[in-house]
Amino acid sequence: MKPSSQDLVQKPVMDLVVPIHGQIEMNRIFFDYLSRNTRNPFRLIVVDNASPDESADFFESRNSQETPVVVLRNPHNQCYPVSINQGVRVGSAPVVGFLNNDILVGPGWDEPLLEAILEQGYPVASPGGLEHFPDRTLEEIFFQRWRYINKRRWSQDPKTNIQEKIHRMYGDFNDIAERIQKKYEGVFYPGIMGHCHLLKRETFEVLGGLDPRIQSADWDLFLTVEKMRGTGAFEKSPIILGESFVHHFIRLTDSHVKRTPPVCNHLPHLKLEEKWKKKEIQDLWPFKDQVPGHKKSLSERVFKKYVRSKTGLFYWRVKAEKII
Repeated sequence: MKPSSQDLVQKPVMDLVVPIHGQIEMNRIFFDYLSRNTRNPFRLIVVDNASPDESADFFESRNSQETPVVVLRNPHNQCYPVSINQGVRVGSAPVVGFLNNDILVGPGWDEPLLEAILEQGYPVASPGGLEHFPDRTLEEIFFQRWRYINKRRWSQDPKTNIQEKIHRMYGDFNDIAERIQKKYEGVFYPGIMGHCHLLKRETFEVLGGLDPRIQSADWDLFLTVEKMRGTGAFEKSPIILGESFVHHFIRLTDSHVKRTPPVCNHLPHLKLEEKWKKKEIQDLWPFKDQVPGHKKSLSERVFKKYVRSKTGLFYWRVKAEKII
């Protein structure tokens, strides 16, 4: 008996949850890269928080047997952790992913992350990116390069403006992402990327979901896993893998655009320092230069100023492949 086309469609390995609130042009570009560059079967779960444009309709139009897309429409703009919890709980795949919509995933970005989670037993796995790069010098150069390019408007047309930023940053994004992934193959270190990370569904259940009070959900997730690791609940720390690369726009919305505040029906939001003691953060967070109270050394300040100045004069104009 010949199998039907539905039989040939693999069940999703991942439920990728992405909360959105508008940004239709970015959503189109995000989905294009996600659908082309993801190697394993996935279901995209879009939590639409009262988008003021046609973003929800766009994602619904992309639903197919090959790439199932589920859109949850909320009447109000709700906060990030509540949106993630809502999205995860309508799925059933063994792995869940928390994604921002202002990212571009590199070719095969998902493969090393899934291997780390399903075969090597890491509770959470993230790709490398501008915020945390395997090489700290290149991290600063690329971060400042993007900062310089991203803050400028290259076109009045929103879609063209985004595409031009990507082109000026990378040239051919897929080519540069593959070069970075090859260069840092086998490199990994403790950490988490807030804009993109994967974890087992059972890990999500053990954690009880994200704490709805904490908007800095990536910090809270990492700290919670690390604290539970101390009690034996997890054997390994969350990790960032150099052989997976995802670009994060960091700040996509123009600063002059008024943002719609979230409408929440849970306990009041807390700052991270109101839930976690300062010493806990200092002891558990892997990037010591980010913890509350850290003061940059003179050498750190000089280096940052040097890279920022050289970027404005030189690095933002050079082809990305010459920097790597």
